[in-house]
Amino acid sequence: MGDATIRHLVLVGLMGTGKTTTGRVLAATLGWPLRDSDAEIEALTGRSVRELRDELGTDPMHDLEAQALLRALDGDGPDVIGAAASVVDREDCLAALSGARVAVAWLTVSPETAAERFVSGAHRPWYGDDPVDFLARQAREREPAFRSLDPVIVPTDNRPPDAVADAVLAGLRERGIGLP
Repeated sequence: MGDATIRHLVLVGLMGTGKTTTGRVLAATLGWPLRDSDAEIEALTGRSVRELRDELGTDPMHDLEAQALLRALDGDGPDVIGAAASVVDREDCLAALSGARVAVAWLTVSPETAAERFVSGAHRPWYGDDPVDFLARQAREREPAFRSLDPVIVPTDNRPPDAVADAVLAGLRERGIGLP
């Protein structure tokens, strides 16, 4: 994507990787709005993603997450988009994320760190008894889809959000992606 100016910077990763927090920093740095899927779904439905999963089930909740991403990518931008991890399970979302003028940053984290962050968020859907095992399994299952997006990969373990945002921007610039 050398020398291209992007309209959408999409952060992907599992729950607890810091997409929302890093997204806020990036949005402020770039002067772009942040479109976070959890916040948009909650504004639209009046319920958290966790409540929706409990009320409707996992698949309908994932459909809402996919719709939030596709709506955001359908806009003119520029914007920073925090996408739910489940979007990489859908071909229509993968195709949209591979579109022109879209850059993807994959935030990664160890399952242990993600679990620490995961349990602190009451809005996050809870799965199973052991969040470390759950998140490690999700990471293994979704890694090929994340990699297929040719993202800038940024580990977030033990890094403050400013450093993560700086690493995202540096990775994009190294690829020749135009930013303000």
